[in-house]
Amino acid sequence: MRFNDKANSSISQRKMTRDGYLVVPASISRIGVFDYLDTELSVGTKEEIKKVARTERSLFSDETIKSFDGAPITIGHPSGSVRAENWKQLSVGNIRNVKREGDVLTAEAWIYDADAIKLVQDGQLEELSCGYDCDLLDSTDPCADFEMSPMLGNHVAIVAKGRCGGSVKLADKEINMSKSVNFLDTLLGAFGIKLSDEQKQKVEEEEKKEAGVPSDEGKPEDGTPEEKKSDDKPEDDPESDEEKKKPVKDADMASEIAALRKQLADEKAERHAEKLRSAVLADAQSSFPTIKIVDSDNARSIREKAIIESGLYETQALKTLSDEAVTAVYEVAKKHSVKDVNAGVGKAIVTDSKPEANTMIDFNSLYNIKESK
Repeated sequence: MRFNDKANSSISQRKMTRDGYLVVPASISRIGVFDYLDTELSVGTKEEIKKVARTERSLFSDETIKSFDGAPITIGHPSGSVRAENWKQLSVGNIRNVKREGDVLTAEAWIYDADAIKLVQDGQLEELSCGYDCDLLDSTDPCADFEMSPMLGNHVAIVAKGRCGGSVKLADKEINMSKSVNFLDTLLGAFGIKLSDEQKQKVEEEEKKEAGVPSDEGKPEDGTPEEKKSDDKPEDDPESDEEKKKPVKDADMASEIAALRKQLADEKAERHAEKLRSAVLADAQSSFPTIKIVDSDNARSIREKAIIESGLYETQALKTLSDEAVTAVYEVAKKHSVKDVNAGVGKAIVTDSKPEANTMIDFNSLYNIKESK
């Protein structure tokens, strides 16, 4: 289970290296009992608060400390894990010198990217948020409903102050359907699309053939020469001995199934894009009433126009950012305009705070609208 948790850091102790890198002492996490929604933990649907204990075993195991040491730093939480395949596009630094100090896991955040350093120095991004995996266990603490297993760090995100709504966040996960699900469950169950009777029959016949179900129809009668019987039957008789000996190959059926699968994926992507665009459009028009939106604008281009309007980035610089980074900078642009920012460096990175029942939303996944996804 993926979690994104706020961390706090001492801005007053930040320093610049001789090569221009920014080093910020940070508190990655601390032990205690924290509030989550049951929907975030996938243990209920009523949006009730559940208590989750982060114990010494959860936070200070050798496995946890080693997993955070060297973890990449990102601008905003990526939609998935940071891996070798996407590290180059997402990382702006890394975490070093992870160690325990009392009840807190501390480290140094080394930020290498010049644009990220500028956002932090200008006060636009004021918080660190940890992305890690752990399991929920039965709690040994009578004050908690669950207990975290040892945390496995994946990345630490730089985020805007106060935008995540609470100290503990559960990242959205895409639920992938198992490959073992059969054709009928896959095609009939997704989005209400139904197979025709003819297609259903083909699928059933295919499944029977693969299962090796024998058929009594079409057997040659006793005393009838097999060759003559074969000649008497129509060429397209599916029950002929010749047909029985053929391997099960149905290119047409495979083509139909592939086309239906593509149709499902295309419709899902189209609906998601429409919902995302509508949400971003409404939000952008509220925060940036003067920007001009055209029908051809998608969610990213709307965010880019808002960022340009705020003065944070110019058009060409935005084109080099990942979608996750654009989303993160957009949230910053909504809160601060470059013209209104005090460039002082005395901003404090806030500590964990309690979530509200209906506002536990990670701004980096705020518009990652879930299908019954």
